[in-house]
Amino acid sequence: MKLNKNRFVCLFVILCGVWMGCSDKRQAGGVTDIGNSIAGNVFLADGSTPAASARVVAYEDSWNSSGVSDSLITFTDDLGHFVFNDLPEKMSMLYVSSGAENFLSNSIKDSVDYVLGEAKALSGTIASKSAGSVRIVGTGLVSPVDSNGKFSFDAVPHGTLSLVYLWNGAPQAHFEFSTVNADSSEIVLPQLELLDEADSVLVIASAPSNVVDSSAVLVTVTLSKAPEETLRGFVMPVKFNDKIDFEIFDDPDLFKVISGDGSELNFEVEYWTPSASQGVLWVRLDSLKAGAESVNFYLLQRDEPQAPAGAFFEKDSVMASLHMNGDAVIHGATDSDAAYGAIGYGATLSAGQYISLDSINPCSGDFTLSVWALWHGDNGNHQILFAKRASWADSTLFQWYYETNTDVFAVYDVVNWDSLSGVNVDVEKWNLLSLVSQNDTMTMYVNGVRMSDPVYLKLRNVDMVLPFRVGGNDIEDETWNGSLDEVRVVTKARSAEWLRMEYETQNAAKNIPD
Repeated sequence: MKLNKNRFVCLFVILCGVWMGCSDKRQAGGVTDIGNSIAGNVFLADGSTPAASARVVAYEDSWNSSGVSDSLITFTDDLGHFVFNDLPEKMSMLYVSSGAENFLSNSIKDSVDYVLGEAKALSGTIASKSAGSVRIVGTGLVSPVDSNGKFSFDAVPHGTLSLVYLWNGAPQAHFEFSTVNADSSEIVLPQLELLDEADSVLVIASAPSNVVDSSAVLVTVTLSKAPEETLRGFVMPVKFNDKIDFEIFDDPDLFKVISGDGSELNFEVEYWTPSASQGVLWVRLDSLKAGAESVNFYLLQRDEPQAPAGAFFEKDSVMASLHMNGDAVIHGATDSDAAYGAIGYGATLSAGQYISLDSINPCSGDFTLSVWALWHGDNGNHQILFAKRASWADSTLFQWYYETNTDVFAVYDVVNWDSLSGVNVDVEKWNLLSLVSQNDTMTMYVNGVRMSDPVYLKLRNVDMVLPFRVGGNDIEDETWNGSLDEVRVVTKARSAEWLRMEYETQNAAKNIPD
C-alpha cells in the first residue's frame, strides 16, 4: 500500500469544488444480482420529475482503453425507470440523456437515482506536455493538446468523468472528477501533471494549502495484478501502518472513507490499534474495474461520530461474514480459542468445538464458501471445514471436509460422496480455501487457484432444520485440526477471477505476508 498525502491535497481540491451528485438510493424490490442485471431511475434536473423515454447507454470503456469498445441501449418508461437484463460485466460506464440534459457515470450501480443536468464547457492544461490528446471515457470526445499543454471541450456531460491523456493514441494517465456542482457553465481545471513517468494518475500541479483539511489523507492501494473482469460489490482489506497519523485517525467512528468520485464507501474494522499504529479496514467498492492497477480512496474526518455501517451485505449475496475478532459464536468456547489469525485474530478449535452459524442454508442453489485455514495436517480423523448437518442418521445436507481414509478433501451428503482430487494444501501455513458450487457442480480453490476437477453433487431436499457449522460438528473427533479465520458464506458462484483477486488483496493484508 502506498500513501501519498500530497496527491490527496491535489485531487481533493476538485472533489470539494464539484462534488458527486448522483444518489445511491437502494430501491425495495430492485435488481440485486448486478453481475447480470441492473436497474435505475432517471430524473430531470429539478431532481423530482421522472425523465420519460430517456436514452440509457451502457458502455464498455475504461481509462486504459483507447476508446469505446461496445455498447447497449435501452430507454426509460413513463416513470423514468430502466432495466438492463443480462448486462455483461465488461460494461462499466453509463450515459443517460433526455433532450439537452444528460448524466455520465464512470461506474454502473444497481438501483441508483440519476439526476440529469446541463453539459458544460471544459478546459485545462497538462504541465510539461506539448502534444498528444485528451479524451473523456465513455464518450467520443477527444481534444488535442497544443504546444502549451492546453486542451478544451465545448461541452462535456454532467456527471462523474474520467479524463485521459493519450500519447500516440495510447492512454498514459487519467484524472477522475465530477462536474455536478460546478457553479459556472465553463469549468477550468487547475493545471495537471504526472508525478513521474511510471505513474498512471494525473494530479493537480499546485493548490492553495488552506483549501483542504490538513487531516485528510489519500490512500493508494496498488494491486499485484489488474483484474481481468469488473467485480461489483467487491470488498478488500486495507492494511494501515505508521504512514498515517493514528493520533488524528484514532477512532473509526470519527472518520469516513470516500471514493475517487466523491461517494462515501462502506467499511468495517478488522482491528484498529492507534497505540501500535496498526489497523485493517475492510472497504466495499461499488466496482473494481477491469484493468485497474490501483485503488484510490480518502480518509476524511467526520463532523459527528458515526459507527461504520459494515462492508458485507445480503444485497451482495453475502449470507455470513466472520472476522474472528469476537464476532464468532464458538461452541464450547474457552479463553485459549483466540489465535493469531491470517488477518488480525483467528480461532484455534479443540476437539468438540465448532463455529455456529445457526441454521442458515446456502445450499438451495449456487454458493461459495471460503475460509483462511492453518492446517496441522492429518490426525487420523475426518476434519470439517463446513457442514450443514446434525449428528443423527441421514441428517446431512452438505459437508466439505478432509477425508482421512483416502487422504483427500471431499464433499458429502450421506447419499453421495466425491473426492476433490488433485488438491494440495500446505501444512503449517495459512491458505485461503474456497469451494464453489454452480449448477450442482463443485470445485475447490486454494489461494485463488482452482485445484480440483469439478465434481457433480446434487444436494438433496432435506425436510428438517439443520444447523450450519464451520470447523466441526457434533462428532467430537471431526474438528478441524488447526486454526481458522475470515469465514464467508455467499449465495452466488464466485468467478475464478473474483477468487483470485480476493486472495491477492487479502494476502497483501495478512499478518505475515508471504
